[in-house]
Amino acid sequence: MKFLAKYFFILLILFFSISSVLANDARCPGENEPPPPILKIDQSSLLKQLEQLKDTQGRVLWTTKDENKKELENIFESKPQKTKLEQFFQLLFLIQKQIPASYLPLEVQPPIITEVLLTAKVFTEPSFPKKITSVTLRQDDPNRSPLFKVQFGNSEVRFPLNQGRGFASWDQGLCQVAKELVFYPGFSFRVRNSRLNNNLVVENFDQVEIYGNFGSRGLFDIDLNYVELQKVEFIAGTDQGKVTAKVAQREFKENKHSALFKFVGSMIPNTAKQRIDW
Repeated sequence: MKFLAKYFFILLILFFSISSVLANDARCPGENEPPPPILKIDQSSLLKQLEQLKDTQGRVLWTTKDENKKELENIFESKPQKTKLEQFFQLLFLIQKQIPASYLPLEVQPPIITEVLLTAKVFTEPSFPKKITSVTLRQDDPNRSPLFKVQFGNSEVRFPLNQGRGFASWDQGLCQVAKELVFYPGFSFRVRNSRLNNNLVVENFDQVEIYGNFGSRGLFDIDLNYVELQKVEFIAGTDQGKVTAKVAQREFKENKHSALFKFVGSMIPNTAKQRIDW
């Protein structure tokens, strides 16, 4: 039991390390890099693209109304401005709410979905949405929100964070750097409003990881490269989020760790408040 407790303590240190983005230390180059730009959109152009949004059966998925125009304006024009990552999920959630339950399951393919995402400018890297081959939405569980699933043409798609600069922070004696999001075919998630406040919750992530340099130096030396994202709650009116993650299975395949750490690291997630964007 003493050995098990030791590894739980190591894991606690580790997760504080990978989730801290607000520390300020000159020993961590790039820590004070500016965040990604918030790109201004032409809302009338986005509405035109949304009105052309159809599934593979030819069914119209968006009809412009005063209510959803106001919601769209809140996504892209609110002050303070939402991050591009939150705008992406807020837009998908707004589209989801317009779709009749009888339409599910449905599938949307390029170029229609690509043009919507490019016009919305929810990605600072425009090549990323062009790699999407389909987006499906289905109601697989009546007790939960519908499931989005995104397919890619490649077996792995890497998205550089902060225009390739990454997000850096000094913590636990080490410069922690989140460098890329790593997506695999079948990347999926659910989107809903929080039951307690105005926050947006994106949960049940699958097939997406964060790649970077994480770990600790001091009492225990730990090095990690891959963390599995599980849930994000965007805190309304801020660029902060509550992020739940755990050590990814890919980490154990590519790097050496003890058997006990493999067990503990793969079983126990951690939730931390931090700045969240891409």
